Amino acid sequence: MNKDKLIKRRMQDAEKHHRMGHYERSCELYESVLKIEPNHEQANIEFFRCSSDERPGEKNVEESDRLVELFPQNAEAWMFRGTSYAKLEKTEEAEESFRRSLALNTENYRAMHNLGSLLVKLEKREEGLSLLEKAITIRPDYEIGHLTLAQVYFLLGRFDDAVKESEQASGVIGDHPDLQIIFGESLYKIGNFTRARKIFSRIVETTLLSSHMYEMLCPIVRESDEYQHQGSVTGADPDFLAATYYRAFLSLENEGGKKLMSESDLQKILEINPSHGYALSGIASLYKLNKQVPEAVTWIDKAIESDPENRAFIRQKAFILIDDDPQASLDLFGKLVDSDPADIRSGVGKAWALNSVGKEEESKALLKDLSERDPAFIFGLMGSSPGVTAGGRGPGRIASMSKQTRPERK
Repeated sequence: MNKDKLIKRRMQDAEKHHRMGHYERSCELYESVLKIEPNHEQANIEFFRCSSDERPGEKNVEESDRLVELFPQNAEAWMFRGTSYAKLEKTEEAEESFRRSLALNTENYRAMHNLGSLLVKLEKREEGLSLLEKAITIRPDYEIGHLTLAQVYFLLGRFDDAVKESEQASGVIGDHPDLQIIFGESLYKIGNFTRARKIFSRIVETTLLSSHMYEMLCPIVRESDEYQHQGSVTGADPDFLAATYYRAFLSLENEGGKKLMSESDLQKILEINPSHGYALSGIASLYKLNKQVPEAVTWIDKAIESDPENRAFIRQKAFILIDDDPQASLDLFGKLVDSDPADIRSGVGKAWALNSVGKEEESKALLKDLSERDPAFIFGLMGSSPGVTAGGRGPGRIASMSKQTRPERK
């Protein structure tokens, strides 16, 4: 087989593997073409696309500089260069590269999206928003484009537009957690608490299924229709209370300012109903996350006082104490298990508390027994952590441009 035929065959095979998602094999084939013909334009571009995630940021910049030097008329090369510089927060170079890419190909929706996202961050909002809107007009099924546009509308305070875009984007993205959070937040902002409650509760249900540990640490209902703990508050909208509580729950574990927002939401509920046990337990969780155990105990005691028969609040107190007072924690878990041996969550807590007081063998034996009784719960617990939330993001984070390295090709 001569050189040209060999290159053609390997390029075809590489494209096939790329379409199937076999990126490692695809990279190997593109690399083999480059060994035969180092300046093969398409092989260089596709190899960069396949392998860029594996290189440190500075190496990506160097490689993208090499690409545009070799192929100055290639729009994809300039787009990759812009992405590489943007990751390193070198915004001037990134903006220049994205603009060069669009000058070479006015229909490059990915460069359009990336430039639009960058311009919004640089406070050039009108131009940035126009580009983001145009990107999904060119490519209506462009998932990250819809997500970014909804986020930007939210950031700009255009909540009605964020709702409309979220509704349209749901037909493309489906129940993507980041989109659903934006959708719910936007509905909340415009005062549609009924729809916001339904969306938030669905996200919470998904979150709980993937985070058994957090379900144990912070009591919360699984279905919005089961939300019965808003309390009898004259004039209070139950949907407002429910939506506010779910909203607080979703932001509870996020870093920085989101924790402040979460606490303010919970306090908003307590202003209406000071005895709202689940809001009290949520604030207790906040203090526990901040390692302020005495304050966490104070708030969970208030929750227990509001509903002394609620086992979830007692279990939460036991978890709060497990590091600072393991014996007290073990005593609480022991009482819960004695009163209901089928309570798997309390059983797991008791096993952890036993380990904390130095009774490792008893802890292992109890975990073994629990795993035989409910393996799905235990295995889910081992694969989860308190840091698992719906996507780990709030609506204030614009979608990462790094997701553009492997676009769908149709």
